[in-house]
This record gives sequence, structure tokens and C-alpha cells, in this order.
Amino acid sequence: MKQISKSFDYIVIGAGSGGLLVAAGLLQLGKDVAVVSENIGGDCTHYGCVPSKTLLHLAKKCISENDSKVKSALKLDALKKVREVVSSFVDEENEILPKDRYFKGSATFISKDSVSIKTDTGEQELKCNKKCIIATGSSPLRLSVPGIPPAKILSNEEIFYLEKMPTSITIFGGGPIGAEMATAFASFGVTTYLLSRTYLPKEPEIIAKKSLKRLQSLGVRYIPARPVKLENNKLYVDEGEPIPETDVYLSAVGRIPNTKLGLDRAGIIFDKAGIQVDANLTTSNRNVFAIGDCTQNPQFTHLAANHGKFVVKKIMVPFAKRRLRALPRVTFTNPPIASVGSTDKSGGSHQFELNFSQLDRARTNFESDSRGVVSVDTKTGHILGASLLGDFSEELINLFTLMMDEQIPLLRMTDFITPYPTYSNIMHNLSRDYMIYLSKNWKKYPLGSMYQFISYLFT
Repeated sequence: MKQISKSFDYIVIGAGSGGLLVAAGLLQLGKDVAVVSENIGGDCTHYGCVPSKTLLHLAKKCISENDSKVKSALKLDALKKVREVVSSFVDEENEILPKDRYFKGSATFISKDSVSIKTDTGEQELKCNKKCIIATGSSPLRLSVPGIPPAKILSNEEIFYLEKMPTSITIFGGGPIGAEMATAFASFGVTTYLLSRTYLPKEPEIIAKKSLKRLQSLGVRYIPARPVKLENNKLYVDEGEPIPETDVYLSAVGRIPNTKLGLDRAGIIFDKAGIQVDANLTTSNRNVFAIGDCTQNPQFTHLAANHGKFVVKKIMVPFAKRRLRALPRVTFTNPPIASVGSTDKSGGSHQFELNFSQLDRARTNFESDSRGVVSVDTKTGHILGASLLGDFSEELINLFTLMMDEQIPLLRMTDFITPYPTYSNIMHNLSRDYMIYLSKNWKKYPLGSMYQFISYLFT
């Protein structure tokens, strides 16, 4: 039975990284806000970034540990420790929202400015007086394979909540999630198969190949194929020999936006790629914002948080316009891969390969195999994209992201001072190499080259 309707100036649907940030920001501004969500913290806290990075950290400790007893203990307690860390995050995030502003349940639009919510205590309607913010995130694609019991095919929503570490696992999907989970389980000594046509296809070939080689050195068996069926304790694939049946299977083949919200009734346009929004994250219903994974934007926690910050800004300053920024990403393999922009070859661009082992810092760290690829627009000297492989990459990528955001020409970095010895010293090598390249090839783009040299000399 539906309860009496309540009204709020702002209703936030979803309490993941984006929605929680919006709600907390508006509450701090003294706004009248309600939040509807099945949990606080969303996918990132419960099933994504927090548990996966905790497991990867423990895995790294395990693989570097020489004492077999300590190693066994780390493996035995790993999943329990992951859940403890998740629980600590949940406890903190549960304190962010006042109890009378949080409705634990699911929401469905019943009109352009009203939602029906289902909670443990029943249903009720909420009316939105000003703006509604959809931040419902995404869900894992569920892969099914003939012969494999559905209960044995897990997603990121179940894998961290196993009672104990499996002795063997097959991972479907060679994207970031598949690569990270293969890294983690193999590091614990779990027999690990990675089944995918491609491995990290969005990264430059040289980076992906080196990363796969490191993954295989951990013991991961990579099979460039797709699963067909499980029969007689063997998993048959569409190319190559069958592989043994494993304890569990992890589906890491992609994610789909959560859009089952009665969006048609609110006049909100969407498709299977997500909710359609304009440059300022407004939907076709001008009183509704949509942010994060549920939109047609790339699915990253940090992008959802960026969206959330802008929505708070937009509510405070209605004439504010969102600026598109470079979007970095990190795949936490061992070592990590950090990327931003595009390194694809195109007319007017030139790729530079970085060998970090030439740096003094790498030599003192006995590091010999870290690499990078940087693409530069030779007409302007602006960075188009970068991909870095190394333990330092997750921090160093921020420098390239800033250069892209602020359109800082590469030649200007020639005089940039970086502490010694650090991996940031690679910028001196890169800017020097670019200057040499431009000096030899200035006739290809004479006006652009002249402008870059003049700007470098007199800025």
C-alpha cells in the first residue's frame, strides 16, 4: 500500500561515487535533498574499486613474500580481509546521509517530476520540486556458457564474497577487469586461465604485449578464444585445445547502464548505450540530470565523481558550462598501465616510445622493462595521448593529463624542472627527442613548427 507522498527540492537516485557526491554537496549547501538507493557507496565500494584494489594489494604482498607460512596465511585470509576493508568504507559512507533523507530501495519514475520507490516497508511516492539527478551506475554483463552451471559463473558482484580462495579460475574477458583479476588470482598461486580474443585492446600494441608477457610470467594461461561449452570436465573453445574445468568462472566481458527506471514516463531519451545527456549532463527532461555509468559516457568511477561535482556547481551557478577534460585511466596489473587520450597513429601526429630503463631512477630501482608510448600533434606540439607501463605510471599519467587539459606544448617542457632522480625526468628526454624530430621535419608543417619554436624561445 502506497504511503502519503513526500516532496523534496532535489532527489538523487543512486548513491555511488557520483550520486553520493551530489547528495553530500547539496546537503552541505543546506539544500532539501532525498536519496534513493539500494545501498550507499554503490558498485565501486561494494563490488568494484575498493575490493579489487585491496585484493591486488594483498596479492602483490603475497607474490613478494618468501616465507611459505606467511604466504599461505595471506592467501587464506585475503578474501576475508577484502570484505573487512569494504565494511570499513561502508561504515564511513553510511554516516554521510541523514537517516530521514535516505530511502533504501529502488526508484521508478511515474511522471516527469515524481518517482515511486520500493523499500522494505512498502511503496511510496516522492515528488521532485526542482531537479532530479540519476546516478544509477551500471551492472556486469552476465555471460552464459552451455554446460557451466549458472551458479559457477560469477561477476564482480560475487567474486569477492566467496567463502575461500578458489584453487582454479577461468576468466572470460581480456579488458581491464579481466586483466586485474587474472593478476590477483595468479599472484596467490591460483591456477588461472584468461580466455579472450584480445588482451587490453585499447592500449598500444607494445604496451599490451609487454603487459601480457608479465601476466604470463605470473602463471596466467592466456587463450585467445571464446568459450563454447563445458563437457566431460573440459571447457571447449572455438579455437585451440579444450582447457580443464575450473572451480569458478568470472564473467568480465563488459557492463551495461542501469536504465530500468521508467524513463519513458519522465520524457527521458535513452538506449542500450545509456541515458542521453547534453554537454552539461542534462537529459531530454530539462529538470533531470544524469551522471556516471548510466549515461552514454565512458564508465569510470572518477568520471562519475567529476560529473557529480559539476552538477553541484551547475545547481549553485545555473549559467555554468561544463568543460570537457582529458580522461585518464589505470589498469592495476603488475605493473600498472596508465593511459590518457589516444595514441592511435593519424595524419599530423607522431608516436614517441619511452624507455624508462634509461632513467637513473629506474637504474637505482633495478627496473629494466618499463615502457611508454606518447602521441604528439606535430602541428601544435600538444599531447594527444599517452600510455605508460610501470609502477610509477598511475602517478606520472597525471602530468600528461594536465598538459592535455591546459594545452601545454611539449617544447615548453624542455625547461621544466623535475626532482632528481624521479621517473618524471622522462619529460626531459621526451621534449629533447621532440625538438630533434621537429628540427628535422619542420618542412612538413612550416608554419606550425615556426610558431612552436618562437613560442618556446620567447614565452
